[in-house]
Amino acid sequence: MKFIRTIICVGLFLTGTLAYSQSSEYDQVLVLVGEADSTLYDNPERSLDLAEEANALAKSLKNDSLIALTLNRMGSAQWSLGNEIKALENIQASLQLAEASKLEAIVAKNLGNIGNIYAASGLDLDAIGYYKSELELQKNLGNKFRLFAVNNNIGKSFLDLRMYDSARNYLNAAGAYLDQSFEQFHSIFFFNHAELNFAVGNYDLADLLLRMTYQNSERFSSKRGLIRANQLRAELDLTLGFPKKALLQAELAFELARESKVKELIYICSKTLSKCFAALGRFEEAYEKEVLHEQYLDSVRSVNTINELELLSYYQRLFKLRVLETKNTTNRELAEKRELIIHELVIALVVAAVLIAVIVLVVRELGIRKRELEKLNSFKAKIFAIVSHDLKSPIQSVSSVIEMFNQKLITKEEIEPFIPEVQEKTSNLMNLLNNVFLWAEGQMEGENLSKEEFTLLSVIKDLESELKDRLDKKGISLAYDTAKEITLYSDAGIVRILLRNLIVNAIKYSHPNSSIEINCIRGNQTNVLEVIDTGIGMAEETVNGLFTGEIDSTDGTAGEKGNGLGLALCYDFVRRLGGTIAVESTLGKGSVFRVTIKD
Repeated sequence: MKFIRTIICVGLFLTGTLAYSQSSEYDQVLVLVGEADSTLYDNPERSLDLAEEANALAKSLKNDSLIALTLNRMGSAQWSLGNEIKALENIQASLQLAEASKLEAIVAKNLGNIGNIYAASGLDLDAIGYYKSELELQKNLGNKFRLFAVNNNIGKSFLDLRMYDSARNYLNAAGAYLDQSFEQFHSIFFFNHAELNFAVGNYDLADLLLRMTYQNSERFSSKRGLIRANQLRAELDLTLGFPKKALLQAELAFELARESKVKELIYICSKTLSKCFAALGRFEEAYEKEVLHEQYLDSVRSVNTINELELLSYYQRLFKLRVLETKNTTNRELAEKRELIIHELVIALVVAAVLIAVIVLVVRELGIRKRELEKLNSFKAKIFAIVSHDLKSPIQSVSSVIEMFNQKLITKEEIEPFIPEVQEKTSNLMNLLNNVFLWAEGQMEGENLSKEEFTLLSVIKDLESELKDRLDKKGISLAYDTAKEITLYSDAGIVRILLRNLIVNAIKYSHPNSSIEINCIRGNQTNVLEVIDTGIGMAEETVNGLFTGEIDSTDGTAGEKGNGLGLALCYDFVRRLGGTIAVESTLGKGSVFRVTIKD
């Protein structure tokens, strides 16, 4: 039954535009186009194969009407797959052929398809302009299905722009054309109304409309309808405070979207799934789905696509101008001169636009480089200032004591009380020199990494042994049960430096007889290392400037001194690993330093 309705729609689409033919090849093209239409949303790859087969057959028949129609179907399938550039090429070719052959029904459909591409690229205002152009043509043609679809599309674009009153007006207009002959498409209408009511807070009505979407989608086996219904159901459950229930719906929508291979559905469902994971505290999975969302979104709403759309607008204007010029037979010479001038202006404008774009990009890149250099110079100045100050003080102290001893101004017994202080200053001096040398080594090596597979437990045990005196002095223990089974593939030296600085920092600000926990979380592509203490914590303003080297170091719980360099170096080393570092801290309750490393 569904197939028969599709063939009827194609017949209406071609009314008054395609000459009737009894040939089997002609009929076969129509059958292939009908099958391409019926699989457009649920199996776009199959739809594209059918449309391309129909196009090849239409070209062999040398029938411009059929070629324009099949090009339109190819473009629609590419749009459904998220291949906006290829979709635009096919639809633009179909539109030019249809306009030249005065095939008004195909012209109208192409205008709507261009609107779909603009909408998919996030340019909803431009999309509305094309939809309205198709709407005016469809009013003359009287195609009830297209009048329903175009009003529905305009309403959806206004909804995406958050212009809810306009969205409701056009969706209501679409409802006036609802008809049983295309009942399988009613789920799109119900879903858009559900999304509108969800956006304005009418959750009960949104729930009712979602149920209607489910019923229609299941009745007609509409995978796209089920995907969007499950995705919006997840958003609704999440808003109403049922994150576990929402996660089940979001996972179902995401799996169906991946099966469909429709990019638009994958990035929409990835975003919802990321929200659900975040609401349940599963931040690593939330981050992975957010990255997937951005990747698919960028692949659809790319700079190339937007540039092609802008060129399309230009070519449409140029094409109409040429049509008008061909009608001006009374002054051909003037028309030719005008055309030449227009071409020169267009070339000049294109060249100017390209030059402006290049200049803007270069200036922006220079600005970024300048800020990076200023930041690096500031950081280096900070290092030199720390070194010049923190090197002088302990060296002068030690030198003074030795000089006094050599001149026999003090005895061995008088020196002994100063030995712990000298030892502490010497230890601080060694830490400072160690950090400076490590930073300098990193600057000389650039971004080169020496990656290898190693166990995290061996690194932690080595650090525990190295820092034993500091730990014993304050009675602090290390807990690292979650690290026992963790194997990393990274630069072991840098990971060791990171952990050492974070553990030393935690010891410094922990209370005596407390514990420091090293927590490890293993992911599919990333690993998370956490150093958790229950010490004195930090205020928010301290956290914000912690990794910049601009915050002066404060004394530890036992009066330990520092220079504020260690955490800034941690930030630099984490960046070299391609990871991130963050901190959560509450004043008086302790801190959590979290490092994310790509595996």
